[in-house]
Amino acid sequence: MADARPPATWRWAGCAGALALAAASWGSGALPRPNTGVLWPGVAAWSSKGGSPLLATVSVLALALLVVAWWRLREADVGVKWWWTTTALWFGPLVLAMPLYSRDLYSYAAQGLLWDQGLSPYDHVVRELDSPWRSSTAPTWLDSPTPYGPVWLLLARAVAAVSGELWVALLLLRLLAVAGVVVLAWAVPDVARRLGWSPVRATWLGVAVPLVGAHFVGGAHNDALMVAAVLGGVALALRRRLVLACVVIALGAMVKVTAVVALPFVAVLWARHRATGRAVRTGAPASVRWSEVVRAGLATVGSAGVPMVLGGLLTGLGFSWLNPTGTPGKNEQWTSLPTSVGIAVGAVGHLLGHEEWRDAGIAAARAVALVVLAVLLVLVWLAALKPIDSSGLSAEEAAAEARLRPVRGIGWAMLAVVVLAPVFLGWYYLWMLPPLAVSLGALWRDRLEGPLAVVATVVCFATLPEGYSLGLTTTVVGVPFALVVLVLVVRRGLRTARRADWAGLLDLDRPLLRRHGSATVAASASGRDRGARD
Repeated sequence: MADARPPATWRWAGCAGALALAAASWGSGALPRPNTGVLWPGVAAWSSKGGSPLLATVSVLALALLVVAWWRLREADVGVKWWWTTTALWFGPLVLAMPLYSRDLYSYAAQGLLWDQGLSPYDHVVRELDSPWRSSTAPTWLDSPTPYGPVWLLLARAVAAVSGELWVALLLLRLLAVAGVVVLAWAVPDVARRLGWSPVRATWLGVAVPLVGAHFVGGAHNDALMVAAVLGGVALALRRRLVLACVVIALGAMVKVTAVVALPFVAVLWARHRATGRAVRTGAPASVRWSEVVRAGLATVGSAGVPMVLGGLLTGLGFSWLNPTGTPGKNEQWTSLPTSVGIAVGAVGHLLGHEEWRDAGIAAARAVALVVLAVLLVLVWLAALKPIDSSGLSAEEAAAEARLRPVRGIGWAMLAVVVLAPVFLGWYYLWMLPPLAVSLGALWRDRLEGPLAVVATVVCFATLPEGYSLGLTTTVVGVPFALVVLVLVVRRGLRTARRADWAGLLDLDRPLLRRHGSATVAASASGRDRGARD
């Protein structure tokens, strides 16, 4: 039910929360001089370890106000432009905040300066930097090479070259992240509209969500540029500017390599475009053929591969950024599902007197997760490529689902990456949230929109304002929770596997999954009723 108060009331309440968060960040955020201990919320004006516990409390409450305002506007009868203005009011104050929820912004500046001093960030580390900027970098990155691509390093180097002071570099790097948010704000409703889904609902979930303000603006993570490139590339692909779409996504991958996950789904859109053209010319059915998939795949590889190769060669940085798995350092938190399994193995080993089980368990669980991830990515791609089982759906619903599936496939693929990655950090959730937000459709809105929003809310508070992850202090309760989630996920996966048409796995005329007829019809009707006015 929509809130009885005018939308403007909650718009300004969220703005007040954002202003308070930005102001409090100057005593509770990631300060240039790292704190010597964890800055927990409290009532003391200042801590001997650094930072203000009182302002940390204010920061948590301010973000809570912003989150409440966002939730209360879920059903507001407003348009996309209203949400653009609201998002600017909410996230704009954070441009002038201290880095929030992470110290990565300092490492971006330091790595850019490292290259500006003639040292490749792939072969050298920030500890070798001849600059006071080194002391602001988080310990994790002092001795770790960069995992980022050449486009990002070019931007960071340019910022370092023109910034005589650290605060100037931080501001310029944050403005790059803001540019990514601006592109995202345009692309999300544009893609949703072209897919036949509500641009307003997509903007509420994929752009105005406070997690974007907290991590893409407050934390200024370069993931903002990567996600913007993916959604911008999809927007271009839906306009049939497929070569340019691949180039844009490739540029995003040269910021952070995760963007390559989207390219196979652009190939699906390309293959469908070829099939549609063939059907128009010959009058034959528009079902996709493997020959068209192969040609589309080669075109995608060529269109994306050329700029990626040129990026590695022209910058002289090579291609080590294509395999960044070892660079984040030793980050062992239960928030990563495979890592949580390894920690559980280590706990059993500790009881039995085998302390070495922990490291071996984590390594093994992560290796198994990568294999499972590879299989899942292939299956998600095949599901997006093959037709849907339209039993129980009207012709309009079936056509809508066919449009949505390739883009939703990007969201599912990103979700698989996030769940099975060896490390999970709060802003990783934004890899998959916008792609899913633009492609829910009436059939998936009731099942996914609420849960996605709830997880986004929880993740907002999973990190303290200074950047300390609560996953480090909640292992005792977190690991059992993660194991329960694992059991539920495996159970759900087995149920889904029983619905799969394994005999026709490579037959592009047969759906991958059979539908649950009665449940599907009910969900469809509910989705139509609740989403009609959007």
